[in-house]
Amino acid sequence: MAQRNMDYRQLLMQKQQDPVSVDQIVLPGDTDSTVTLATVFSLPYSYLPFKKNDQSNNNSEFYSTTELSIEVFKSADRNFNKKREDISLKGLEPVARAFWSDTAYAKNYSVSQSRHQFLNGYLATSLSPGSYGYVLQMRRGEDTDSRMSRAQTVRIPSYKDLKTGNVMFGEKLVEEDGQPQLVLSSLGQDVPYTKDFYTFAYIPNFDDQARYTLEIANLNIQDKDTSKVGTVFSQQLIDDNFRTNLRPSLAPTNSKETRINLQSDTNGYTYALIRIPHEKLPNAMYRLNITKEGQGRPVASETFRSIWIDIPTSLLNLDVAVDMMQYIVDKKPLDRLSTGSQRERERKFREFWSERDPTPDTEFNELMAEYYRRIDYAYENFTSENLMGYNSDQGEVYIKFGPPKNIDRRFPTDGPTTEVWTYPSREFVFQATTGFGDFKLVSNESR
Repeated sequence: MAQRNMDYRQLLMQKQQDPVSVDQIVLPGDTDSTVTLATVFSLPYSYLPFKKNDQSNNNSEFYSTTELSIEVFKSADRNFNKKREDISLKGLEPVARAFWSDTAYAKNYSVSQSRHQFLNGYLATSLSPGSYGYVLQMRRGEDTDSRMSRAQTVRIPSYKDLKTGNVMFGEKLVEEDGQPQLVLSSLGQDVPYTKDFYTFAYIPNFDDQARYTLEIANLNIQDKDTSKVGTVFSQQLIDDNFRTNLRPSLAPTNSKETRINLQSDTNGYTYALIRIPHEKLPNAMYRLNITKEGQGRPVASETFRSIWIDIPTSLLNLDVAVDMMQYIVDKKPLDRLSTGSQRERERKFREFWSERDPTPDTEFNELMAEYYRRIDYAYENFTSENLMGYNSDQGEVYIKFGPPKNIDRRFPTDGPTTEVWTYPSREFVFQATTGFGDFKLVSNESR
């Protein structure tokens, strides 16, 4: 989904952006005359500034403290006709505030840089239906100044008057003190690639005699085009998928995960809770709709992405991914993979790797992932001032054959530095050509 006409280094910069998630969700209020507006966030450890921990009693080498706050204002309708950068909250009446702070602990440096561990939390405000503006502020670590978001606006109707139900995504169901809870996705309104997830959707005006269907459609993402490509998953919902008389609420803060209490209420609402077999869905963007038979408009709808957090850099862009296949595909077949429309090239690319997938019953292709991880390794370890790592002799050998069983670096007194890479049935000898890490292949022998 990355932009076209980007090279590997540009993609690498894009990939290094941390998977920070900050989303607004709306839940029923404590009464029918209020609504809960919540900012739910997940901050990966790689985004947080960790500091050495002088306290040894918690078995953590590093820690990082983060504070967030939200201020909500009664908004004027004129703000909804403006661009986001032109929205002003000056002179508006503040109606709600919320504050949150917590500390993340990491047992070592590697954990402190993880993109898979998150500091989770939420800021919840109880509001009457209406139009509002709000700003978020965040302070990380020892920053003296808070970072403030641009002003944003939101219209909040009465929950029972919603025409299209809102949808949330969860990682798993748990139970706390006999209370069922849904653990929300650490990626907000997106989901981790290949991991099954739960859809939790409000169904307005639920009719227990009607037939409801959930459909997930792949979207074509090209410039501003988000048209539907095709249905990848469809399921007719049954009685067990529906939970009636619920008044879901946010559970007390838990920095490891954010949970929704699925608590019963005789004056509650009806929700659909469906487990989605995500391991067979491609890494792409989707639209989820729940429809009621005989009604054209979906009763619940949401757009989401399947996110591969550690995706190899080349796979962020189809053109780059195809170009990098030069080490395993001859020129004519590679040219065929490079021709056609975006959709045609993507289809041919997927077919190429699908034919070589060691686990065809799942979407994740271990062989493809390993190949492109080797491209990344070659870039990181063999790039010099003169050459990109994957274009070097050492990079090409590593990409084709993987990590050697042994590396022997020699420093002869009468010649250049030499590296000998040993594999079970082959040996490669490289010699330094400059003092900047450039090595040239001088021998390739079978053993």
